[in-house]
Amino acid sequence: MTTLENVETKLLTGCSDMYSGITVDKELLAKTCVLFERQLEQSLLAWREAKRRGIWLPIPHDRTELISIAQKFGFVLHHAKPDYVMLTNWLDENEPNPLPSYAISTIGVGGLVVNSKRENEPNPLPSYAISTIGVGGLVVNSKREVLLIQERFAYVDDYFKLPGGALDIGEPIECGVEREVFEETGIRAHFRGVLAFTYDNNFRFEHGDVYFACLMSLDEDEKDQQINFDPLEIAACQWMPLDEWANSPEKHPVPITLHLARLTIDVLDGRENLLEPDLIKVKPKNPKQLPWNIMMYRKKSSEKKE
Repeated sequence: MTTLENVETKLLTGCSDMYSGITVDKELLAKTCVLFERQLEQSLLAWREAKRRGIWLPIPHDRTELISIAQKFGFVLHHAKPDYVMLTNWLDENEPNPLPSYAISTIGVGGLVVNSKRENEPNPLPSYAISTIGVGGLVVNSKREVLLIQERFAYVDDYFKLPGGALDIGEPIECGVEREVFEETGIRAHFRGVLAFTYDNNFRFEHGDVYFACLMSLDEDEKDQQINFDPLEIAACQWMPLDEWANSPEKHPVPITLHLARLTIDVLDGRENLLEPDLIKVKPKNPKQLPWNIMMYRKKSSEKKE
């Protein structure tokens, strides 16, 4: 007679990430609830011994009875897709949980089309949030130096980049980039405008990612500000001459920062303009519906001057 003690437990494995985390291979989940509970318990012991930090556990849509078992071991719901439910568990008790949230924003596009007729009406029902939004602050001081960081966990070695991170739900770009720069570097800088943005249509969980690079400046008391970076996220932080950074392609293993450096010089020297925020108030036709505000980012200096 086969008993639970006689059944060999196969530990859960999967894809590792640079944060010492792992995304479990859902094909390895035990076939019964009893076996899964034992499998997960022993896997957690092995992960803790191996100093794994963040665990991503996908549960197939036809195995949802396993969710409550995982929750007993500290897993929490992260997001759901048509074919699975994702749970996470942060195991490192010495550091706060930095696991990224699910997509927080939808993305719309508009095309100004001339001499064209619209013949077919597609399904207009909106989707759920489809994208995360990231911000980076290109902070320039009075010495024309730029503030750069090196991440503690990075995909590219020896890469100094802009401080920044993801927006919180409902957070404006301006507030988010100021918050992220301060949290990572200890420097209080102020948003001036958007330099450029990037879009990755398959960033995480088959969702997109928009990244806004923002030009920022310091207060009048910049001499009193000292770098005080967050050692949990940042390995190094320094000021670098902007012109040197812009003229050193070898310092840009990810060429996005090279383009941003050169664009910043053009803005500071008056050859280019920032995309600056302009609050647009929308009044609905229905009087029972409340008005709302939209922030439009545009080159204000391109307006005709009367």
